[in-house]
Amino acid sequence: MNGRAGRNPRSFGCTGLSRSIAVGRAPCGQPALTVEWDERQYTERPAPCDPCLKGDTHMARFGIHLSISGGVANAAARARELGCDAFQIFSRNPRTLKAKPLDSDDVSAFRAAVSESGLHPVVVHVNYLINVASPKDDTYQRSVDALTDELVRADVLGAELVVMHPGNHVGSGVEAGTMRIAAAIDRAYEATGAKARLCLENMAGAGTELGTSFVELSMIIDAARCGPGLGVCFDTCHAYGAGYDVATARGLEAALAEAESAVGIDRIVMVHANDSRGQLGARKDRHEHIGEGMIGLAGFRNILARPELANLPFILETPVDSPEDQARDLAALRSCAPQLEQQQLTVEG
Repeated sequence: MNGRAGRNPRSFGCTGLSRSIAVGRAPCGQPALTVEWDERQYTERPAPCDPCLKGDTHMARFGIHLSISGGVANAAARARELGCDAFQIFSRNPRTLKAKPLDSDDVSAFRAAVSESGLHPVVVHVNYLINVASPKDDTYQRSVDALTDELVRADVLGAELVVMHPGNHVGSGVEAGTMRIAAAIDRAYEATGAKARLCLENMAGAGTELGTSFVELSMIIDAARCGPGLGVCFDTCHAYGAGYDVATARGLEAALAEAESAVGIDRIVMVHANDSRGQLGARKDRHEHIGEGMIGLAGFRNILARPELANLPFILETPVDSPEDQARDLAALRSCAPQLEQQQLTVEG
């Protein structure tokens, strides 16, 4: 723990949903919630506490970013088929800022599948075209509107986490871009009262990307009124591309020490587990299959062995070159978990 003022890992957004009532229990023992939407009631987990986000206290939860082709319910079904513990989706077409409304029947099927299977956390990844660091007013306003819509859709789906790339300052500078991002986040939360926790993702540093370092992420968090409730998504490929040598124990130690100093290690609430095609410090966002890139299986064993990360949800965003790739990468990542290795040794012994 560090001494950064105002950190509260259980504070999500700026406001809550006044239409929620407590019913049932979440895995951590806290009350679950019933949220009214479209004249129906859905039982969902609470604004998630850390133990809920991090699974139980014994091992990581593994998942995959899955397609919503054919409807969001298909993604939940696919997650179950693949044996995921958690999963991530886009809530809308990532190739346009225009979004079709969510279909109520599809949402009902999605939430039922999630509830029945125990999949959690459910993560929504923000559209890649959103750039709330843009100095161009028209681009900025469209991006703020889209981010606001993403938070609404996440709550409708019952997603606990929303992940966003901070954005590109496009020449306006780090400070100006940082202030634009912070203001956009505040506007989105104040407009929605969303319960989902927004997580800033560390970036590889291509072009004018912001969030390349934990220090840059801390600048955004400190500038936002909603900052105490924001989380961080730690992307292993992006970190490696930005110059954090997470492939080695020493490099990983240094990266986590900087994270603790800059944002507080408890603010990291999920991991994007991606190997890297790019070289260390190349500032390239080039994802690779687990164990086939520069980080390698040894690197992921080190990552999963770290107590600060070992109980977090790990979401794969690796290439899908063949139908078997997602299952293979999931198995490869799980094989790096020390708990599973110990279980195998016990059985074999």
